[in-house]
Amino acid sequence: MAKHMTLDTRKGIAHGLECRLTFAQMATMFSRAVSTIANEVKNRMRWSNKGYGCTNAVCEHFETCSKMYRNADGRKMPFKHQKKCFEMCEDFRQRTCLELGHAPYVCNGCDRQTTCPLKKRYYVADAAQTNYRGTLVESRRGTHATDEERADMSDALLAPVKFGRQSVGMVMSAAKEKFHGFSERTVYRLVNSGLLSVGRSDLVQACSRRPRKDKSAVTVTKTDAKCRVGRTYEEYCAFLALNFGVQTVELDTVIGSVGGKVLFTLMFACGLMLAFLRDANTSQTTTRIFNMLQGVFPVILTDNGPEFSDPKMIEFYRVDPEHNPTKLERRTHVFFCDPYNSQQKPHVERNHEEIRRVLVKGSSFDALTQDDVNLMLSHVNSAPRASLDGKTPYDAFVSFHGERGREFLEKLGVRRVNAESVVLDPILLGEKFKKEANRAILHRHGVL
Repeated sequence: MAKHMTLDTRKGIAHGLECRLTFAQMATMFSRAVSTIANEVKNRMRWSNKGYGCTNAVCEHFETCSKMYRNADGRKMPFKHQKKCFEMCEDFRQRTCLELGHAPYVCNGCDRQTTCPLKKRYYVADAAQTNYRGTLVESRRGTHATDEERADMSDALLAPVKFGRQSVGMVMSAAKEKFHGFSERTVYRLVNSGLLSVGRSDLVQACSRRPRKDKSAVTVTKTDAKCRVGRTYEEYCAFLALNFGVQTVELDTVIGSVGGKVLFTLMFACGLMLAFLRDANTSQTTTRIFNMLQGVFPVILTDNGPEFSDPKMIEFYRVDPEHNPTKLERRTHVFFCDPYNSQQKPHVERNHEEIRRVLVKGSSFDALTQDDVNLMLSHVNSAPRASLDGKTPYDAFVSFHGERGREFLEKLGVRRVNAESVVLDPILLGEKFKKEANRAILHRHGVL
């Protein structure tokens, strides 16, 4: 029997779930432990919005709701009889099917699927196989040391190696607990990659030797080296198949000068772009932005940059940080494009061309303020687009999200600009930025 579960076995599990077989029955069929079948389903099941909200019974308070509203004729009517009242109600509490709390944990084979208004979970064999392959590849790639582990190693190495001229092996022998079980070779690899407080120049013997070429070595500078597991582009496509009509937000980063400030950009399906100035290109600054922007990102697609390498902090937020800091609630789903495949998120890449008309490539963002960025976005989002039938991204966003969308943009400092007043040139930000742009253009063409 193969040690790893195959696609055929997973298809058999999916078929068994459709037939409402128990985990014990499937374990006997596939010569596996019952816990293996159960863990396979629990670890690789997917949420789906199939049929979600087809009735207002999706709310926990539906049966007892006594709210009223006045219709066009001025008569009082039960609020729960309004179409999709849960989308407008401040007291909405999402109801979860109690059947999902025990085996088989999924909706495969349930005879109430077509009429159930609740969120559903499914086990899909192809998606489970893709998730398994991603886990397998990522678990065998790179050095998976967290920020905390690297900090401990840096503290242990700094004084003895940098000033005492001891070897890494000596330090590891004296303070094993600081190295969290990593081998000496791994620690040297981290040193050579510049991920610790000491560098190759601090190693006496290493300085006398030419660095070894290791094409297989992978330098990981991400917060979570396994962040792509369960979030690949294939799994993104599988998620969209289960959640038809869900809106995707594309993320990216625009770099100014090397080591300087950067722009974090978000592109909505309606064509509207937001951007936020950041002092550093780190996952922590990215998380802070999402904590500020609650509830506007159903699905996120981004690249493999280190600034997006802590997806759990983006996907979940603390509901009550003061009284119950451990309670988390999902706000979005994060997925990653395949490496070197920026065409998988073409809209945000294309819209960067509009930003570069104002912030020319090669110019520094260090003198920018968020107010400057908001002014630029106001003009970029107020330019009519042929892809929107002549509408502006701003109007398309407000049309989709209504008054709440307009208020959201107003709070962010993004406003509508009349079409005849739109300026997409560095002069929009003043003479200083125009000169900086001219300098960058001349430098790029080898004049300066």
